[in-house]
Amino acid sequence: MDPLVRPLSPPLASLFSLFIRWQLHYSNARVDRQSLYPELHLGSHWLYHTNTMDTNEKTLFDKRYDKSHMIDTIDSFNVQCREAIGLGKGFAFSSEEQIDKVVICGMGGSAMAGDVARRFAKVPVMVNRSYTLPSFADSRTLLVAISYSGNTAETISSLRDGIEKGLQALCIASGGKIEQIAQENDIPFLQVPSGFQPRVATGYLALPLIVILSRLDLVARADQWDDMYAALGKVKAECEASVPLHDNPAKELARALHGHIPIIYGTANNTDLVAMRFKTQINENAKQPAYWNAFSELNHNEILALVRSDLLKNQHIVLLKNSYDHPENRIRMEIMTELFDEHHVPHSAVSAQGETELAQILSQIYFGDYVSYYLALANKLDPTPVELIEKFKQTLAERVS
Repeated sequence: MDPLVRPLSPPLASLFSLFIRWQLHYSNARVDRQSLYPELHLGSHWLYHTNTMDTNEKTLFDKRYDKSHMIDTIDSFNVQCREAIGLGKGFAFSSEEQIDKVVICGMGGSAMAGDVARRFAKVPVMVNRSYTLPSFADSRTLLVAISYSGNTAETISSLRDGIEKGLQALCIASGGKIEQIAQENDIPFLQVPSGFQPRVATGYLALPLIVILSRLDLVARADQWDDMYAALGKVKAECEASVPLHDNPAKELARALHGHIPIIYGTANNTDLVAMRFKTQINENAKQPAYWNAFSELNHNEILALVRSDLLKNQHIVLLKNSYDHPENRIRMEIMTELFDEHHVPHSAVSAQGETELAQILSQIYFGDYVSYYLALANKLDPTPVELIEKFKQTLAERVS
């Protein structure tokens, strides 16, 4: 053998291999994404991520931080959805006058119920996150006041506004002032089970509403529940706490997001509501900043932030994909993925479970709930308490009164 051509020693070979991988990652050449990122095949979930550190799972996701056992509520979401559909089917509600538009009043997790219902609307539906009703609300408008606690100030204010204007109304809550107002004004009131954090009661709030509005022919027929149950069951089977890190897509994504600021991208009139929900769950459960946006609007402005890739190194983009994305938005996501690689921005992509629109949307909401939960544990925080929100409400009440 030529003395100048010798096999590299194992340590040098490892260093050389790392150097080649580094060159590939940071070159401007377009490289097959699968050669750069570990790949997890998760039923219909495909998730690419850039975080490859070997982490002790028990240290990263220490369940002792979950002092209120939120994981039990998350795990039982499928059961919650079955009960919620039963509530909707058993609730008698009819309209005396023709309804041609709906205003759903709510805040936070309660408003998310309206966002889900609006996705399937056959008439104009507005989700109203305000103290007052829009000016177009009239006698042909159905006002739906949703507040899990029944004490949300903005929702109560909008409800009183609607009563003064003589609107048809429906109230959904676990009790509180909204139940009292409904009783005093003979407004139909659907009571949902109490004892949950509003953000993990999405099934109880959204599904009865969809069933009721479907019966009034205001949203598309809601009768494809089996696909929804199957999709949620798959998410639970893949993401529950007993599934180890390297087989668990929610834990893997939480690990990738840990130490980063998540930015969730959905698509308009489809997964944008999931992106917002994902973002707010990270805020409330993991107690950290997170942001969201939607295609194709972000291609008209936010795309230019990639120029400052030095500011994006601590952020992580999550693309939400499902089979109902507009074909052109799929192309937009492909191009953006290439730009993320070119500008060295960490990113992941998460697809949906199920066949129907409702199944796909709820499966991604459910997946995001698991991710936010595991991210809370990684942050060494109890996901349940929202002490700063409660402090803010108390201070607000003192200044308003």
